[in-house]
Amino acid sequence: MQLRKSILAGTLMLCSWVPCHAADQASQVMEPVHKFFDALGRQDKNAMLTVAAPHIEITSMHQGELHRLSIDALADAIAAHRGGTIAEHIDHPRVQVDHDLAVVWAPYKFTVDGHVHHCGTDVITLGYTDNRWLIIGLSDNERKENCP
Repeated sequence: MQLRKSILAGTLMLCSWVPCHAADQASQVMEPVHKFFDALGRQDKNAMLTVAAPHIEITSMHQGELHRLSIDALADAIAAHRGGTIAEHIDHPRVQVDHDLAVVWAPYKFTVDGHVHHCGTDVITLGYTDNRWLIIGLSDNERKENCP
């Protein structure tokens, strides 16, 4: 009987650790994502580039057309924006992690002066390198209708 209690206690400890570990891992993955979008809102090019690997490409779908832009060009465009306060808000991100690779899938709203300009889904790929998570790819789609 004592052996069963010990096995059950050990199993419960393991089962309770795994979700905590997964939640902690997701939190670590989300850290550079939040930093990226915070920097975007401040129009801080250097801070955006700090959490992204150099020379990555942004891939976007806009009304059935594929658009590509370098991370540097995106950061330059964000920093140069003069049409009001901008922000990108992600909602209910889903995080998947396999060892040193992670993917974040999240609906988003892009706002200008607090008004929704467009919305869609962000897909952010991250790699774990040099003891930190780093954005290694960004994809999104964009629509102007049916935004929350």
